[in-house]
Amino acid sequence: MKKNLFEKIVTISGAVVMAVFALTSCEGKKSGGSGSSKVKKLYVGVGNSYKPYCYIDENGKPVGYELEVLKAIDELLPEYEFEFEATEFASLFSSLSQKKYDVIAHQIEYNPDRAEKYEFTKETYTTFVTYITVPESVSGISSLEDLAGKTAVESPGDNGIWYLEQFNKNHPGKEIKIDIIKVSTDESVAGLNSGRWDFAVRTKRDVEELNEKYNAHLKVVGEPIQQSSTYILFQKGNVELRDAFDNAIRQLKSSGKLRQISIDVIGGDYTESE
Repeated sequence: MKKNLFEKIVTISGAVVMAVFALTSCEGKKSGGSGSSKVKKLYVGVGNSYKPYCYIDENGKPVGYELEVLKAIDELLPEYEFEFEATEFASLFSSLSQKKYDVIAHQIEYNPDRAEKYEFTKETYTTFVTYITVPESVSGISSLEDLAGKTAVESPGDNGIWYLEQFNKNHPGKEIKIDIIKVSTDESVAGLNSGRWDFAVRTKRDVEELNEKYNAHLKVVGEPIQQSSTYILFQKGNVELRDAFDNAIRQLKSSGKLRQISIDVIGGDYTESE
């Protein structure tokens, strides 16, 4: 009887040890192999109205290219757990400054003003080439010099604002007016076609999307006014997190997964050049 009781105790003890070992092993996998390390939660902010990059689907969930890239990065960084939140583009920067978010992504381009406040990945993950965008009926426009005294429509926070402001500084007497206003896609398309605004700064793929889905009758003209790339941003000085993301982006590029995400979600490979 004592022997049977002893065997039962040993069996139960062994089961407990195995259960603890299993839990420890799982934690070790999540935290990059160290059972004593804890997975750190990262709060990641993305936009909510820039289809197909970051928007809310019919089920109320954030989706799009940015989300797919970030999810792929998350898989390569087991020491972190990503929690996503979709919000307006203009509020992403202030939320990052206020440490509400650890990371933000929204096809964000580099400019010196932003670089003073935020940490940028060194690795880029999408090209971003923008053009003067006007109604199809407009002719005689091929450069910003042709738009002196005309009005551009730009959303708050758009990098196109910075480029237009630089143009104005460098071309006294040929300044362009910039109407920085939050409007819906329908309103911006209607405003361009009615003459409320003369032009906007958009990528070719944005214009194709607008023409296909909104019957916008818009076109791009002239040479690109800016050729840049997009970056993921962090709080200033957080180089450890930036370096971790850079390593992950490099892996996605070398494996071909970043290219495939671009093809699947955007409709083409926009990870190198356009």
